[in-house]
Amino acid sequence: MSDRLEGLRAAVTLTPDNHALRLVLAEALRDAEEHGEALGQFEVLLDEGALPIEELVRVGSLAVDHGRLALAARCLERARAAGVAEGTAPLRRRLETELTDDGIARLAADPDEHGEGPSVARLVDRLDQVTFADVGGLEAVKKAIHKQIILPFQRPDLYEKYGRRAGGGVMLFGPPGCGKTLLARATAGECGLPFLNLRMEDVMDPWYGVSEQQLHGAFEQARSAAPCVLFVDELDALAYSRRKAQGSAGRALVDQLLQELDAIGSDNAGMLVLAATNAPWDVDDALKRPGRFDRVVFVPPPDDDARRRILELVLAQRPVGEVDIARLAKQALLFSGADLHGAVERAVDTVIDEALEKGDVPIEQTHLEDAIGLARPTTVDWLRTARNYVEFANDGGRYDEVRAFLASREAKSVMR
Repeated sequence: MSDRLEGLRAAVTLTPDNHALRLVLAEALRDAEEHGEALGQFEVLLDEGALPIEELVRVGSLAVDHGRLALAARCLERARAAGVAEGTAPLRRRLETELTDDGIARLAADPDEHGEGPSVARLVDRLDQVTFADVGGLEAVKKAIHKQIILPFQRPDLYEKYGRRAGGGVMLFGPPGCGKTLLARATAGECGLPFLNLRMEDVMDPWYGVSEQQLHGAFEQARSAAPCVLFVDELDALAYSRRKAQGSAGRALVDQLLQELDAIGSDNAGMLVLAATNAPWDVDDALKRPGRFDRVVFVPPPDDDARRRILELVLAQRPVGEVDIARLAKQALLFSGADLHGAVERAVDTVIDEALEKGDVPIEQTHLEDAIGLARPTTVDWLRTARNYVEFANDGGRYDEVRAFLASREAKSVMR
């Protein structure tokens, strides 16, 4: 048997494009119980679209047996796309069983850089899980998220009693750099659920129909991991308003997202879909209908408590002298988290220049105050744009929270 395997290996090395020969090698390796190498050969065939349909479920099961969950998920997705019925349900159940904490950790260690859609390994993000304790300030936002999102997962009995299903869609919106993604991660952490991060590069593709296929594949993999939190960043890019769009290029993708959220056959039970956008006015109105992203939460620029917490985190593990963080936070009105991080980096650049001349120099209050004084909060432009929508397009009170923030003393002091 070993001589035959060596001969097959040599032949495949000489003719790597001979798929039939590679399949014979993969099957021989499987029969010889050299499963790791066999799965490697099967994966090459899958990447090149040459793995026979009848082998997909069998290879997927073998992949689960040996901890190759990303490969198993790809086999399952390809089998469904090919209309394979036999064996796909048991394979899905096995994958669901493996999606425990240990299974998710192994997924993260089994990255899948090939294939036509986002793999489970690229979607699942449960390492370094954060909670609301890691998010400074924003107490009103946390309270709203707890009531609208977390409580249904913590008290399913109460919601079942009153016929209110858990799950659904929630859209976070606000200026860039203000922690929408961190809040989404913390929401998953509070629920004790895996966090699946769907990025635009996982979906968008220039070829006709591929983006819709990849979006469907992402939702299917999220359903297989339920209960979970699926986070869709830059929702306005994925679901730009069809009323505003010129041409019909993005219409099919919006239609696909609508179908994934509430169409017949899309079983999203136990799956919470969170989305974030800097431009809620550019998101298609159909997505804001009840049953889709019907719950909208405004994430304002960090308040005083949040700015103090952000500065503490950014300055941690750096050589710091006498620094009054509370004073710095009051100086940095309307600064986003990204603005604060940028100001600290500019202060550090100054300190490094001094250190080159004088030796070790700690970061002092004056370094940070000067850097903050030279910076301009990037949230101001967003708030000015939002003010126009508050005044002229606030149908149904959609932007009442933004109106209240614009009327606050802090906003008025900066936006005179």
